[in-house]
Amino acid sequence: MSSSIEQVAKTVTSGVRGNSELESKWIASAPPEMQAQMKAQLEMQKQQELMQLVGQLMKQMSEMSKSVIRNVGG
Repeated sequence: MSSSIEQVAKTVTSGVRGNSELESKWIASAPPEMQAQMKAQLEMQKQQELMQLVGQLMKQMSEMSKSVIRNVGG
């Protein structure tokens, strides 16, 4: 199970590190004075999505742990 979580984490973090080809084209087509702001906005959006995913994973792991404890104690 931990290997699947590690794989998800690697996939997500690799997406956060760089922009896709479409995003890069979108930024390049913008006026130069807007490009830095657009890059920052994309970075912030990706980080927000990553934090949301991590939160969901932690919640699911907590629920699984609670389920195991209830079954063992029960």
